[in-house]
Amino acid sequence: MKAFIMAAMLAVSAVGSVAGCEMGCPTALAEGVLVAIGQDLVLRATTGETNAIAWPSGYSVRQESGRLVLADRFGTIEARDGDRIGVAGGVGVDNVFHGCGDVWVEAPNPAG
Repeated sequence: MKAFIMAAMLAVSAVGSVAGCEMGCPTALAEGVLVAIGQDLVLRATTGETNAIAWPSGYSVRQESGRLVLADRFGTIEARDGDRIGVAGGVGVDNVFHGCGDVWVEAPNPAG
C-alpha cells in the first residue's frame, strides 16, 4: 500500500511540473520595421501602428554608433532600426507581443 501511495504521489508531482512548464512557442508572427522609440526598438506594421515587443530570451537592445541595435545571445547584431524583421510569438495579457525563438531580418536597411 505504501508503494502505491508513493507511486501516486510521484505521478502527481511529475504531471504538475510538466503542466507548469512552457511547452513551445505560440504560433503568431509579428513582422514589420524596427523603429527606435526612446531606448527601445518597437515594431511598426504596414498599417503604421507600432507595437512593443518583449524580445525572445537572449536578445537585447543596445546602442551602437548612435543607433539602437538588436543583438542575439552571443552579442552579434542581428538587426538595426529601419530593418524589416519577423519573429514568432504571441500577445500576452500585458498586451505586449512576446517573441520566442529566433528573430530574422527580412530586408536589411540599406543604410545599415
